[in-house]
Amino acid sequence: MCNLSDGSLGDDLPSSPSASRNRDPILAQLRKVLKPDARVLEIASGTGEHAVYFANAMPSLAWQPTDLDLDAMGLRARLEREGPGNVAEPFALNIAHWPNLRPKFDAVISINCIHIAPEELLSTYVAGAVGSLKRRGMMILYGPFKYGGAVDTKSNEDFDRFLQETYSGGGIRDFEHVDGLAVEQGMVFEKDIAMPANNRFLVWRKP
Repeated sequence: MCNLSDGSLGDDLPSSPSASRNRDPILAQLRKVLKPDARVLEIASGTGEHAVYFANAMPSLAWQPTDLDLDAMGLRARLEREGPGNVAEPFALNIAHWPNLRPKFDAVISINCIHIAPEELLSTYVAGAVGSLKRRGMMILYGPFKYGGAVDTKSNEDFDRFLQETYSGGGIRDFEHVDGLAVEQGMVFEKDIAMPANNRFLVWRKP
């Protein structure tokens, strides 16, 4: 995940406070949209907390974690220690240069990621995700979004400013821009679910 770790060690592994807060609302939506035996590619798995939690909660899933650096936030270590059998060994994935994964996944998901990644990589992110999906596969994005170029809460306005000041090319993304990139890749927009803390759960479907 692109959630920021608070550096908390606890059991000596980094942890993300937002992962604990958002995992149950996200899980509820995943149960609605995923087939029980879906094969899921997670982009920017970060601390690995979501991968472990969702895979334990949905044991028939096949969950594939990835990150740019498998050790920076403890992903590899957490999966070695806590990962259930339906979580595959993680591999490094740079969204600027997607590997040829072939269309073999039922869903590609990223959680609180694309607002931290540089804006110029949005098009390569979408193209890579779509290219990894089977027919009828889903691109799922979770996080805050702008609509009509604007945020609708003071907290997201402050968060957008923080992202722009902290990450080169960072910022809350425009839904219309992301949707346009998805449509260019042949995707069809399917769901926009309001989530806690002014986040959204968005789903595009590959025809």
